[in-house]
Amino acid sequence: MIEEIIFKLQLIQIDFFTAFGLFTFLYFISSIFIRKPIVKNIDEESNRFISFIGILYLLLWIIGIFVELNILNQEDKTEFLNRMFGKYWFGFWIQPLLWVLITQLLRFKSIRKNIFLRILFSVLLMISIERMIIIITSFHRDYLPSSWTMYNEVGIYPSNLVLSLFLKIIVFLVFVGIFYSINEKIKNFKLRRENNYR
Repeated sequence: MIEEIIFKLQLIQIDFFTAFGLFTFLYFISSIFIRKPIVKNIDEESNRFISFIGILYLLLWIIGIFVELNILNQEDKTEFLNRMFGKYWFGFWIQPLLWVLITQLLRFKSIRKNIFLRILFSVLLMISIERMIIIITSFHRDYLPSSWTMYNEVGIYPSNLVLSLFLKIIVFLVFVGIFYSINEKIKNFKLRRENNYR
């Protein structure tokens, strides 16, 4: 069960948080050239969707912690609790809570409209703190370009990188459309129910 929860958390991180960051860059570039209200509506719905996904991520993360605490033996449980509340507790808590905080801050219109904050949030959603530390320490230890290697998370070659990023955005927008359709059906159901009671 814990493997399924970890898989779902990674799916949210890679396919939704990263795709939202990519979509944000695409939105700001396209909003320069396209002034139609549909582009702003898609952006509003994507912000609502990523806020919902942030709450879902938090719930899955908390469930994963409790499930892992229940299946561990006493020694491993002590080690896990030490990671959570020990000397380096911030390393355990900062990344998931940062992602949740960012996604929930996007509920506010003033933050959604601020280009600088949106770009900063996009970068923070796309690149985890763990990955940033790996990159920084790699550059610190050996900054020669001949020793750089490309981080290959999903086995995609550089020639297909643009295609894979484009597909992430497309899949994200499909889920945003499904989220929008479900929200509209719920609103219509509530309106019909209220009208029936009157």
